[in-house]
Amino acid sequence: MASPNYAERRRSHPKSRRQSALAVVVVLAIVSASLLLPVAHAQLLHPIDMLTLRSIKATMNDLPGGSFFSTWVFALRINPCQSFAGLQCVKVGSFNRVSSLSLGPPTAGLPGLSGSLPHSLGDLFYLQTLTISSGALRGSIPDSIGNLQNLRTFSLSPNYLSGPIPTSFANLHNLETLQIRKNLLEGQIPPGIGNLASLKVLVLSENRLYGPVPELSQTPLMHLDVRNNDLSGGLPPLPCSLQYLSVTRNQLSGPINAVEPLTSLSYLDLSYNEFTGSIPSAVFEFPLSFLLLNHNQLRGAVSVPAEVTISVVDLSHNKLQGTISPYLAGTQSLFLNNNLFVGTVPQDFANKMQEATLQSLYLQHNYLTNSGALANAALPPSVAVCLQYNCLVPPPQSLCPPNVDMPVSRPDYQCLKASSGSPGD
Repeated sequence: MASPNYAERRRSHPKSRRQSALAVVVVLAIVSASLLLPVAHAQLLHPIDMLTLRSIKATMNDLPGGSFFSTWVFALRINPCQSFAGLQCVKVGSFNRVSSLSLGPPTAGLPGLSGSLPHSLGDLFYLQTLTISSGALRGSIPDSIGNLQNLRTFSLSPNYLSGPIPTSFANLHNLETLQIRKNLLEGQIPPGIGNLASLKVLVLSENRLYGPVPELSQTPLMHLDVRNNDLSGGLPPLPCSLQYLSVTRNQLSGPINAVEPLTSLSYLDLSYNEFTGSIPSAVFEFPLSFLLLNHNQLRGAVSVPAEVTISVVDLSHNKLQGTISPYLAGTQSLFLNNNLFVGTVPQDFANKMQEATLQSLYLQHNYLTNSGALANAALPPSVAVCLQYNCLVPPPQSLCPPNVDMPVSRPDYQCLKASSGSPGD
């Protein structure tokens, strides 16, 4: 029979004490881990965003010589928010969510991406910026982009994406910049884009878009560039906030009076269209650097209210008539060629060219009858003037560009017709 003190001696044995201490350590470790779990958990990317990143890598590839996706390694101990190229995240609750995604190399000239845009891009609910570099992407823009209610910037550089602009873009009420440049997009510009109350930059240039320019007067738009498409119809009402407007190389027509309220414009390019009517005199007082109205069907006299300070004014290849305003001498480069202007070259033009403030003056292919003070002006070699094919003998200073291939002067019968008040070939 065991001694009554046996159990007491067993409890006090050193081995028992070590086992008790070990149990305490284990318990403390478990408690500590439970306390640290939220911190570690907060570093995890949300499963939906992780799946989207996997689908992006599955549907897109680096072009030969590219290495953008080399950092996109999916492994247990790798945090995409810290290691994936082009990725930025924001903490939302216990997870990180993708807030900015730049697909492709940030440096121009490096190989871009091939493949297509996955539909799952629309699952990145917290995405604010989506930019895609130049490359060889094909397919269409997913309609699911319209699900990105927090998106502020969508910028797509030259690729080979085709199909229409998704109408779901009209759902992006926080969108400030929509840029899809030099792709193969077809169809009309969704009218709903004109309802985006935050839109400041709209660039849809160099695509295959057709139909009208949508009504945009309700947006705070500052930059509109839809050049090099097949757009038709007239200029719609535009917001007074606009500072940059380019619709060159389309099939737009009608008067250009819609630009009159745009007193903040610094760049205006309506060239290579089918616009008609007269030029609003107000545009010459805008704070413009470039006024490009060439290659249209604009008619009538050019009324200039005050000296022009616009650097480049191109009114060439229209059907503008009357005498030339001396106020246009304030430009640096002036293109009035291929119109129906008559009369004498203003004295101010000779003065400004002698000062070399007016550096380029192209007046060829009009019905001018007198070169005025230009006939004997000593011009610096840095300036250029062209007066060929008018109803005068060009002065020696008239040195036209090599691509101007025309007779020195107009035939007498054309000049006689012009003198009777009916210039025209």
